[in-house]
Amino acid sequence: MSKINGPLHLRAIAKDLVWHFNERGYQGKGMLVALDKPTAVRMYNYITEYWQEYLAELRTRIETASDEQEELQLKQKYEKVAETEVCVVVSAEQNEVDKFKKLGLDIAIHRKKFVERDLEKEFKDADNPFRLAIVCAMWITGFDAPCVSTVYLDKPIKGHTLMQTIARANRVYDDEKENGLIVDYGNVYKQLEEAYSVYGEGDKGNTGDIDSPTQTMDELADELAEAITEVSAYLTELGFNLENLLEASALERLGLITDAINSVCTNGNSRAKFEVMARNTFKKYKALFPEDQAKQFTSRYNAIEAIYNGLNQKVKEADITEVMKRLQELVGDSITINPNAKHDDVYIDLSSLDFDKLKRVFEKRTANKIMYDLQQAVDAQLKRMLDKNPLRLEFYDKYQKIIEEYNNGKDADAIRKAFEDLVKFINEMNEEEHRSAKEGLDEETLAIYDLLRKDSLTKDEEAKVKEVAIEMLAKLKAKPLKVERYRESTQITAQVRTMIHDNLVWLPQESYLDEEVDTKAIDVYQHIYSNYYGGGASTYNTYAA
Repeated sequence: MSKINGPLHLRAIAKDLVWHFNERGYQGKGMLVALDKPTAVRMYNYITEYWQEYLAELRTRIETASDEQEELQLKQKYEKVAETEVCVVVSAEQNEVDKFKKLGLDIAIHRKKFVERDLEKEFKDADNPFRLAIVCAMWITGFDAPCVSTVYLDKPIKGHTLMQTIARANRVYDDEKENGLIVDYGNVYKQLEEAYSVYGEGDKGNTGDIDSPTQTMDELADELAEAITEVSAYLTELGFNLENLLEASALERLGLITDAINSVCTNGNSRAKFEVMARNTFKKYKALFPEDQAKQFTSRYNAIEAIYNGLNQKVKEADITEVMKRLQELVGDSITINPNAKHDDVYIDLSSLDFDKLKRVFEKRTANKIMYDLQQAVDAQLKRMLDKNPLRLEFYDKYQKIIEEYNNGKDADAIRKAFEDLVKFINEMNEEEHRSAKEGLDEETLAIYDLLRKDSLTKDEEAKVKEVAIEMLAKLKAKPLKVERYRESTQITAQVRTMIHDNLVWLPQESYLDEEVDTKAIDVYQHIYSNYYGGGASTYNTYAA
């Protein structure tokens, strides 16, 4: 891509680079290839000057932000730009301080960084604030930094050196990096085809029939247009017209986004397919932005992003409680959420959920999203139940079948049936969660009891098994399980095994053979080892309010 034609003024390049680098959709790290060492230092001075101008512009944009969300995004951007470091990376030479002084430049401050720090390691670290390197010969060849996404060229390079320079930006890095970007300030592009014919295809290079390793901005724009068309066509297939969202007022947009989410949530497969398409669009847009060719796609990109963000709001919040609060707004106060719960330790009581009211909501346009939200709540509750009692795997298997039917649902009736099955399943889960009270045991003792009991036991024998479970757990918690990190001690784990086996010999002898006692002892030990961490901590008090 050629940014400026004809003679270039270093200040013009510096200003263009500062705005371009900081406005990139996918920023990554950048590298400016300058003509020579003095030019590299001079460019550092100009870039530093314009960097402050860019920060001043950001402050103005923050003050005039249209809403809180835009203000927050701009503040986050400001913090990143303010902490970003630009470094000059050039080789040393004799008497360089005096040489640069005669040119009105100071090389000493840059040499000090290079000597006292490991700049190469810092630059290769994607999270390190050293994000823009100014070079002229070093780091062009034999240097691998996958997080580099943009290379600015202002030096006439060709051949193998040019190929390696392009490779700096094109290395695969993460899910967001669609491609690298070469910004050509020095009209280097014309050397590319020649270099590729020699170094890119070997003997085939002279045939004149080659595939270029680069794409123009127009070619990237074509790919983005195709990605957006695919998303739009798929949304239409699901019953939502993306164009309606583009023409809507701010108030209408909220309702339309809800409609779009509902359409996307027809089933798990439709949601997954949309997300893959949307992420592909995001990567291609970020690869093109802020070039002029991206502007024509901004409104459609924003619309697709709004649907995607709404769909994945619970992921951003990383808190299932927030999902349930939104569901609670629709069905009243029938959902109880532990106010002291933290993120992954959320306890959700669905036992009092007003399913009749929820069914009525299900008939409205938010039906599929409600199904999805409810599914997230069940996921959290089922995980907690399985952590507490390993014998509840039958619930997990049943749940997976229901979700599979939901994901494969071809029409509204099939989805409604899956919803009804999920409601019944929730009721069964709630009954299971209250079973400990019916058995007269707490949750952790119930898990031990379930591991020990058999279907053929009499009432008296069941009472005896409960007694064994209660006494054994109490003894374990009173001694070995109080030890910090007991699982790291072979001696203490052996003690736990022995205590378990010694207590199980008191199981009803008429119903438990010696071989069964040995097997039960192994099962209980595995359960204790997995759920009790030492120092009094366990899966069970993790969920305590």
